[in-house]
Amino acid sequence: MKADADRKLQESKLGDPKRVDPKKRFIQFALLILVGGVLSYWTLRRGVNLTPESFRDYIFSLDVMGPVIFLSLFIVRPLLLIPSIMLFIAGGLAFGPFWGPLYASIGAVLGGSLGFWIARKMGHDFVMSRLKLGKGVIQKTRFNSYVVFFLSFLPVMPVTVINYGAGLSRMSFKSYILAHALGITPRAFAYGYFGNSLLEIGSPRFNAAILILIIMGLLTIYLRKIFFSTTTNEKESIPAPADKKSELS
Repeated sequence: MKADADRKLQESKLGDPKRVDPKKRFIQFALLILVGGVLSYWTLRRGVNLTPESFRDYIFSLDVMGPVIFLSLFIVRPLLLIPSIMLFIAGGLAFGPFWGPLYASIGAVLGGSLGFWIARKMGHDFVMSRLKLGKGVIQKTRFNSYVVFFLSFLPVMPVTVINYGAGLSRMSFKSYILAHALGITPRAFAYGYFGNSLLEIGSPRFNAAILILIIMGLLTIYLRKIFFSTTTNEKESIPAPADKKSELS
């Protein structure tokens, strides 16, 4: 016992060895900015005009391969840790306010299925080693259908965290994928509509897209209050275990 206490005290002084060093994080961020700057300079020198319109025209030029590539990116997203928000917005920009979110919803469900089974088969240590953000959410959250729906609906929650967290839980795949599909679809359409409105920045459509995202954020706060109040009531309704001393008396 004393040895364990000494070890924990030593770890508290040295810090968590798995925690990312701030200097290393800064270097990674600086390299990202540098690479982005080099790519921007190269595209300008080559005369490439990177605009929402040029991106949409490029996707259209791919014809039927456009949706195939888009869905493929969503499917492998849990492995590559691609931010889902970028894909949601890109889908609306490339394929329109209906087909873009529809493709994104299908892709999110397919990719979410892969992420779920990766976590279930590979286990906790593999998931924690892969994730950079959201480890605390997985460790502190008791995943069930309501939680998966709420987190999937939440506009800013990383989708990979939901996929992996549910896979590590005792949820059945059927319950998970149904809740995930119901929650992720409104998010896909909101971001898809916003992505499509980037073609008309400052227009009423663009302002409406911003308003939709704000409403989703406020609705998320409301749903969070309902969810946590329900969870608290359920915990309070569970009778506390009887004291052994009182049982003996």
